[in-house]
Order: sequence, then structure tokens, then C-alpha cells
Amino acid sequence: MRENNEGHQEADVTPDEDEAVSDVESLETLPDEKSGPDLDEGNAQANDLLDRLQRLQAEFENYKKRINGRFEEAAKFARDEVLLKLLEVYDNIERAMEIDFKKNPVAAKEGISAIEKQISKILSQEDVRLIEPLNKAFDPYYQHAVNRISNPDFPDGEVVEVYQKGYMLREKVLRPAMVCVNRHESPSASETDTDVNEI
Repeated sequence: MRENNEGHQEADVTPDEDEAVSDVESLETLPDEKSGPDLDEGNAQANDLLDRLQRLQAEFENYKKRINGRFEEAAKFARDEVLLKLLEVYDNIERAMEIDFKKNPVAAKEGISAIEKQISKILSQEDVRLIEPLNKAFDPYYQHAVNRISNPDFPDGEVVEVYQKGYMLREKVLRPAMVCVNRHESPSASETDTDVNEI
């Protein structure tokens, strides 16, 4: 503290305090960062981008609805087409049932054979094909093992009998085949130990 000419005391101001006062004054003269042309322009761009994003999202949702509608329509049309083919088969079965099987077994057999060919043709047109696992290695993707035997005359893991045929629809398993698989009995632990000791 120091006294002035009139006897009043004045506070000593250090150079650091002078700089602090100068900094405060300069802050007061800075432009307000919360407003101004740059901020307004940024807000406008953000609003524009948000508006474009919302429009794109709405367009995409409409596109999805249109595509789903077309898929449903195509599936319905395909189903109708298959049903019409099955109705033709049904008509032929009814005609075959009118034949007297006892009096005319040959005609009855020919009628059933014609129906089988008709069904095979429909399946082929729909890209349905037979899975042929017999005498091949068992594959759980294409077959279900419902029984097993142990026959040393057949390779281990080979399908030796088909109980129900399996079918593919294009590259997808429509129905797996029900099969019997050959499995060689593995030797017990005691038999293995005996064999090792004998060697």
C-alpha cells in the first residue's frame, strides 16, 4: 500500500495484475461465440443434412414395402401355379380310382404309372430332385440316421438302406432322407490293451 499526495492509501498494482485486467478487458471485446454468421451457417447445414437424411429414410422404407409386396405377390402366384398342377394330378387320381382293379389290373397299373410320371415332371419343373445316399458316406446335412447296423462287409459310416427318400429344392434340403448307417464296433479298452501287450 502507498499514500498519494492527498494522504489516501492506494493499492499497489503489480505487472501481473495489470495483465489480468488487460485480459479481462480483451475478453469483453471478443464477439459472442453463441451467435454470428458462422454458427448460423453451421446450423443451417445441419438442418439441411437432417432433412435429407429423413427423406432418404422415408424413401428407403417405401422401397422396402414395395419390394416386400412384390415378393409376396410372386410367392402367391407361384403357390397358385403349383396348386393348379396338383389339381391336374388329383383329377387323374380320381379317374384312376374309377377303374376296376380286379377286372382290369393292367389299365389300373398304367393309370398309376402315368400319375407317377406326371408328379415327377412337376417336381422337376419346380427344381426338386432326389437325394441318393445309398452306398455313400453318411452326411447329416442330407440324411437322418434312424437306425444303425454293424456289418464288417460294408465300409464304416456308409448308408446301407433308405427308409424314406429325401429331396432337394435347388440347393436347399427340402426333406432329408431317413437312412440306416453301418457302424463298425470299436474295440473295447481291455481288448486294445491286450493287443498292445501282445505286440
